[in-house]
Amino acid sequence: MKEVFTMWKNTRMIILVALSAAIYAAFLIVFKGGIPIVPGITEVRPANVFPPVFSLLFGPAGAWGSAIGNLIGDLFGGTLGIGSIFGFFGNFFLGFIPYKMWGALFGLVGKDDMSQTTNSGKKLVAFEIAALTAAAACGIIIAWYLDLASIVPFAFLSVTITVNNFAAAVVLGPILLALLYPRVKRWGLVWTDIMKEEDVAAGGAKNLGSILMMVGSFGGLIVGILVAAGLAGQTLYGFTGDQGQTAVWLSVLPFLVLIVIASLMLSGKEQFVEEED
Repeated sequence: MKEVFTMWKNTRMIILVALSAAIYAAFLIVFKGGIPIVPGITEVRPANVFPPVFSLLFGPAGAWGSAIGNLIGDLFGGTLGIGSIFGFFGNFFLGFIPYKMWGALFGLVGKDDMSQTTNSGKKLVAFEIAALTAAAACGIIIAWYLDLASIVPFAFLSVTITVNNFAAAVVLGPILLALLYPRVKRWGLVWTDIMKEEDVAAGGAKNLGSILMMVGSFGGLIVGILVAAGLAGQTLYGFTGDQGQTAVWLSVLPFLVLIVIASLMLSGKEQFVEEED
C-alpha cells in the first residue's frame, strides 16, 4: 500500500484525486433522489461505474477519489451520517482493489498486456473479477459496521451493496474504460505514467495476494450471510432478524483482516512493465 501514501507528494496525482472525487460525487448527488433502497443509507447508484474505472486509470488516486467522492456525495446529498464513516473505507477499497489485482489477475504475456484497458477477452475477464471482488469487499466493510451499530442488518445490506456496485460496473465499466484509456494515456495521466516505480509497493506474493483478496471478500460475504441468517434470523430481502449480534461481527472480522493482509501482499509494479519495453 506504499503508493497510497507516496502519491500525495505528486501534484498531478493530487489533481487526479480531486478530479475522481468531483466526478463520482457529482453523479452520486444527481441520483440521490432517484430510487432509494435504504433511505438515508443507499440507493440505486449508476455512479458506481466510476471507482473501478478510475482505479485502473489513476491507481491510488482513484481509490482516494472514490472514498472522498462518496463522502462529498453523502454531505451534499443529504445522507451524511454514522454510516458515512465506513462508507469512506468501503469506497476506498472499491477504488483500491481493482488496480492492485490487475497485474496479478492478468499476468505478463506480452508488451501491451498491462495497459489499463479492456481491449481483449483476458482483460475483460480480469476487469470483471477485480470489480466484483471490490464490490463484495465494499459491501461487507459497510454492512459489517452498520449491523454492529444496529442500523441495517448485515445479510440484506451486504448483498444489496455488492449487487449495486457490480451492476453499475459489469456492462458500463469495460465500455467506459475502453473509451477513456486512449485519451488518458495520450494526455500522460495514467497513474503508471506519473508515479515512479520505486514509490509503488513491491508486494510479497501477487498470486497468493490475489487469491486471499477474493477469499476475504467473497468468504466474508458468504460466511457473514450464513451466520446472520442462521443465528440472527436475518433475510436477504428485508430488515427481518436481529442486528448488532456478536456472532455476525466475529464471523466477518477475520475476512476483513484477510482483505488488509492481501492488500499488503499485492504489488502494483507489474503495471510498469509496459513502460520498460
